[in-house]
Amino acid sequence: MMIGKPKDETYYEEYKASILQVMAEEKLEIPIFYNVNFGHSVPIGIIPMGTEVELNCEEKRIILTECPTIE
Repeated sequence: MMIGKPKDETYYEEYKASILQVMAEEKLEIPIFYNVNFGHSVPIGIIPMGTEVELNCEEKRIILTECPTIE
């Protein structure tokens, strides 16, 4: 799962605590990238909805596995 960063990193600690709380309550054991520069953050990374990606948690990399635009 990828979660963008809060705009201007406002409420960063609260944001992080909320993510961890939901993960604990729902007993989620999935990799999560959070505080990622996409969506409404600056700089803005664009990942079109529905684009398949590979998340490499060890290297902290997001790899597009398909072309996100029409060729």
